[in-house]
Amino acid sequence: MNPTPSVRELVEYGLEKVDENQVVEVPLRDLLYVHRVLEELNRFFHNRAHYPEVSDVEEFLGDVTSGGGYEVLHTALYKKLRSLLPEEISEQMSLGAFQHPVFPSYYAE
Repeated sequence: MNPTPSVRELVEYGLEKVDENQVVEVPLRDLLYVHRVLEELNRFFHNRAHYPEVSDVEEFLGDVTSGGGYEVLHTALYKKLRSLLPEEISEQMSLGAFQHPVFPSYYAE
């Protein structure tokens, strides 16, 4: 049985298939939005004292309509970035080209 991959392994899986010189154009406002989302996630998660209880994480994340961390993450991924991907990359994603063959321990099928 394969060990659970690290988050880094999950994120980096398949990226070698993409030409490192290929560039896409991103609206600055959308890039700043994504940057701010990552900044807020980092601000919260970088210090375990910010979430001593699971309920603190649940409150921070909220849901897709609460204005919390999950809503802005969802917006960044599906409304800001997804449409900017080249068609061939979107097709490869839908075929699982960037999906690690071993699911993480927190993923339930």
